[in-house]
Amino acid sequence: MASRSQVLVLEFAHHLPYTIVSSLIAMGAVWMWGSTQLPSPSAAGWTAQGQWSFHILHPLHVCLSAIATTSVFWRYERKLVKALLVGFFGTLIPCGFSDYIFPFIGGRLLGQGMALHICLVEHPMVILPFLLLGILGGLLFEERFAGSSVFSHAAHVFVSSLASLLYLVSFGFTGWLADTQLVFPVFLIIVIAVWIPCCLSDIAVPIGAAHDASHGRSRPVSRPAV
Repeated sequence: MASRSQVLVLEFAHHLPYTIVSSLIAMGAVWMWGSTQLPSPSAAGWTAQGQWSFHILHPLHVCLSAIATTSVFWRYERKLVKALLVGFFGTLIPCGFSDYIFPFIGGRLLGQGMALHICLVEHPMVILPFLLLGILGGLLFEERFAGSSVFSHAAHVFVSSLASLLYLVSFGFTGWLADTQLVFPVFLIIVIAVWIPCCLSDIAVPIGAAHDASHGRSRPVSRPAV
């Protein structure tokens, strides 16, 4: 049976290719959306529409992350209060790093005038209901549908890619849409912003917090058994 550390290493390795593909699809989707839907794809137009879209995708990301984090923990340890705490903090902190901290730092490192916008502080009543709904969903889904974290985890990766990218567009970094030299650096920012926090939230935090994780199922939590 795989040890806890072996499971984490395997999960991070397995997660990377899916993160790369999701990031590429997200970048293509955002570029096509702006190019075809905006009447005048100027920086101001990108920013306005990006902020609107970001404030939809970020709460959705939080909800999906909470489902995955809570359900993985609940698979290994059935303690309600602890599951609520793991779902709460194991979602909010990684999602914050994924959706605004890493994009903000990445944009600054590339010389962009990024603005730091923390939704949990500025719009708590937009974020918290989705967080609580996700925690409840994680408990119920894992109880009734074993391996529900597989599906929420997959959706989580793609939505996280879109949210991180839209933060860049919304708060100071639209230049990559017109300058091909910036496309690859932006791609790296998105991969890092999605890969590390999502693995921490969906895998490392719930498995690390669960007392019986080392005695649970050894198959990876981010893909179904065959």
